Amino acid sequence: MPRQHSSHGPGATAAPEEGVALAGAALDYVTDAVILLRHDWAIEFVNVAFERASGRQREALIGRNYWTSLPGVMGERFDAEARAAMQLRTAHIYEEFNARLSKWFECRAFPCEQGLVVLFIDVTTRKADELTRVDLEEKLVRIQRMESLGTLAGGVAHDFNNILAAILGHAGMMLDELPPGSPLRSHMEQIKRAGDRAREIVQRILAYARGSGHELSKHRLRPLVEDSLGLLRSTLPASVRLTVDLHGNDCVATVDPAEVQQVVLNLCTNAWQAMPGGHGHLHVGLRAVQFDAPHACAIGRVAPTRYAELSVRDDGHGMAPEVVERLFEPFFTTKPRGQGTGLGLHIVNGIVHAHGGAIDVRSEPGAGTVFLVYLPVVSDEAAPLDTSTLAKVADPGEGEHVVYVDDDPIVLMMVEALLKKAGYDVRTYAEPGACLEDIEQGRVPVQLLITDFNMPGMNGLELAVAVRETLPRVPVIITTGYIGDELSDAADRMGGVAVLQKERSFEELAELAALALRGFPESRFLDTGLSPL
Repeated sequence: MPRQHSSHGPGATAAPEEGVALAGAALDYVTDAVILLRHDWAIEFVNVAFERASGRQREALIGRNYWTSLPGVMGERFDAEARAAMQLRTAHIYEEFNARLSKWFECRAFPCEQGLVVLFIDVTTRKADELTRVDLEEKLVRIQRMESLGTLAGGVAHDFNNILAAILGHAGMMLDELPPGSPLRSHMEQIKRAGDRAREIVQRILAYARGSGHELSKHRLRPLVEDSLGLLRSTLPASVRLTVDLHGNDCVATVDPAEVQQVVLNLCTNAWQAMPGGHGHLHVGLRAVQFDAPHACAIGRVAPTRYAELSVRDDGHGMAPEVVERLFEPFFTTKPRGQGTGLGLHIVNGIVHAHGGAIDVRSEPGAGTVFLVYLPVVSDEAAPLDTSTLAKVADPGEGEHVVYVDDDPIVLMMVEALLKKAGYDVRTYAEPGACLEDIEQGRVPVQLLITDFNMPGMNGLELAVAVRETLPRVPVIITTGYIGDELSDAADRMGGVAVLQKERSFEELAELAALALRGFPESRFLDTGLSPL
């Protein structure tokens, strides 16, 4: 006879029923939800964590059929996976989001002798970490793409601006030669107008892709807004009616003109894209306002003073309050995947904040949206003059010896004609090495060196440094498709070096050459609105 063990003495083992009770009590301390189902789907056991997850008391569940007591409570997929695990007698493991609890669960269904035991493991934190990691990886990829775009844009700018310089230069010279009544004048004016538009577009692409630094100076905002709307009209659908109300003649602010125009374009583009089917009314306004008390905006607070108020209003879909709250978050967008990066308004916010301003947003679903941008107004004293004043402060050339270097034959021919027409004695080179050799050997007289920056073998800055070893005081003008901080800083350190955007050669090069030959007199040069040396 096998020896019977007492359930009460020392060394005694627990009876099966007591062991089950102890196991059940232990499972109540487990933070993961557990349910035991019999073969007939009757609920045999649930722990405390399952009670919390299901919102049902244990007494109301034990002995009842799962399908009548908890249909869909633990998720739609659980129903299918539990049936399969019970029928096939194989373990099923999967993850599911429970919308009722707003949690992710890893569900593990294991067949056992009694039927099926299922664990619901809360993996919400892990999923959040995974989603954060994926989001960061996607953001990193976007940043890397932007960096690649900047590098590509810089390379494209060189060739593209060579083409623009030639188009604008020859068109300008043709306009100067054609008599007022010539039927060709209107055609040349259209060519020049198209070139000017292309120049603005490429500079905006470069500024966005390369992240140009802030060059803040006083500007009237109305002309900047008008120029932006001129660019906008080329992309605005014909089904969108644009109205403009620009009163702010006295709105002068310390701004970066390119960034202010980027704000206008981004807000207007977002506005018309929010219109149902691309049909609607877009209104842009500008006025001066006075706040007598601190004014709270969606982004920041504005102090009691005068501001320029730029308003962009649409009659599109409008937005719910929870969407408005997230509008300026990076990579947040309500547009379909592939149709928006979520960067536009984030960049707008950054620009406005950097200018000491703030943004207010008013929107309701079905009632459209209005963005109000506030920029501090300053005195208009010493506001920069337009670069056209160069022609008024600089005398024409009088046979001074100018050397021009550029590896692009089309631009070389155009600039040579431009400088000769302005009265200079011009010697051109397509290869910087040949130019340097002639200067070192004294074979060419040089009073001014003008050189392209991006050239094979030796760039314009390197050429200028080498020439300065022979002619320490010769003034230099470097033309380039993109003026980066590194080039500007190097020119500043050298002294007597001006950097000019190449596609502006026709408007500014001849007059800038006159200033360079005078040693860049500060009072004259700074009045042009160009970057100081």
